[in-house]
Formats: sequence, structure tokens, C-alpha cells
Amino acid sequence: MKIIDWHAGFVSAMKLELIENEKDLIYEEEHLIANRAQKIDLLIIKNNRNVAIRNPIGSMFSRFNICEYKSPGQSLTYGDFYKVLAYTGLYLYETQSSQEHNASDYTMTFVRESHPYKLFKRLKADGIEITTDIPGIYTMTGNLPFRTQIVVTIEIPDERKSWLRCLTNHGKPADLANIVSNTPALEEHNKRYADNVMDIFTRANNDLMKEQLEEPSMCKAVDELFAEIFADDIKAMKAEIAVKDSVIADKDALIAKLQAQLDQYAKKTQSSPSDTDSF
Repeated sequence: MKIIDWHAGFVSAMKLELIENEKDLIYEEEHLIANRAQKIDLLIIKNNRNVAIRNPIGSMFSRFNICEYKSPGQSLTYGDFYKVLAYTGLYLYETQSSQEHNASDYTMTFVRESHPYKLFKRLKADGIEITTDIPGIYTMTGNLPFRTQIVVTIEIPDERKSWLRCLTNHGKPADLANIVSNTPALEEHNKRYADNVMDIFTRANNDLMKEQLEEPSMCKAVDELFAEIFADDIKAMKAEIAVKDSVIADKDALIAKLQAQLDQYAKKTQSSPSDTDSF
């Protein structure tokens, strides 16, 4: 079984979410801090702190933006939250040259699929206020030195056509349709990010992909967009579907053959004279 690289999918999805400001942002994956002993999942740096990010996920971004991602099934714990807070503080320390930056230049973003009920309960007990004006995006204020948000991808509405929503092993046809319909409009250098997201989605939602590949229109669209990258996967899925259809056909043929034999036997029995009739 192939390993799913959720982190690579996350980086690609974030770049696609923030694509309208791609020239304003610098991405550093797994940025090392604290004498290279610890690492930040994704660091996003704005070239100009005053540039407004159009996507709601980046609307609170400042100069340096620390992102932590949890793949489906991973917990976002109380300890994880304060670990990233510590990492952000360390990064501030390392970039604090000549007092040119202050706490407002740093933000924290956590991204996970499901709602972190336990974490929210504990943070509220710490005096942190949690609010949401946009579905799926929770902003935190209060006893925190940095602006902070948690993005719950499953709560992002379908109509937002979010790439982050597609990082799931509970995918829906709408998620697949989102990838297929939005990829052609991307510039060529950005299509590789869509390929990465599609790769994650395909591997994590095998059953859904099999169902959708039985739909002629979806099958054709997937073939056209991802023929080279997913040729082996698509071929394997189609072969499995063909085997399933072949097994059903063989069973139907066997049933028909047995039924014909039974009918022939019944006719033969009815036409043969009984033992008593021979005397």
C-alpha cells in the first residue's frame, strides 16, 4: 500500500488557496528553528506586510505566518497548541534583529479536518476567546501574544471550492468535482499543486474514485486532466471494475446454463413413461 504524504498535499493546497497572492508570498516548508532541532510545518512570509490577502484563510496574516497541519485522524492537542506557540516565540527570537519586528508581525494558523472540541474547551478555560465569522475559520483572542486561528476544513462550505477540504479520507463527489473543474483554469506552473491534491484524494478515497470512474462524464474528465500522473492508478481501478463486471457476467452465464439444464431435465422427465405404464 502506498503511503499518503498528507503534508505535501497540505503545502500544495495552501498555495492554491492563496493563489491570488502568489507573488506576495514566500513559502518555506518544514522551516528549522532552535539550532535546527525543531521545525515549523509551513512558514509563509509576506513580502510586504501591508498587502491584503484575498482568501479568508490568509486575511489575518502579517509578516511571518507559522502554520501547523494535522492530517485526518491526527489529534490537535492542548500540548500541540502550546508547542506551536513556543515555536513562534523561538522564531520571533531568531528574527528579532535590531528590534525591527514585534509580536504583531507573527501569526499562528492551525489546520485540521475535524472540530477540536476538547482543545477549544481547555483554551477557553485559559481565558482565550474563540469566535467565528466565516464557517470553518476560528479566530482566537485574549491571553495570546500572537494572532491565532484554527481552520476546520470539514466545516468549509462546498460552495467555497476549498482545496484544503479535499485533504480528507471521507471525500464527497463535490470534492472530486472541485478538483476536476478548477484545475484547467490554473496556470501551468500551478497545476502540479492540483496534481498533488488529486494524488492525495485518489489514494485516500479509493472506493469513491471507483464509483466515480463508473460515471462516463467523470471518467473522461479525470482521464483528460490526470492521464499521465494517475495512469497506473486509473488503469488499476478500471481493471478492478472490469473484473467485477466479468465475475458478474460469469455468474449470470453459469446460472443461465444451470437453468437450461434444469429445464431440459424437467422436459425429459415429463416425456418419459412411468413404470406402471409399461405393463
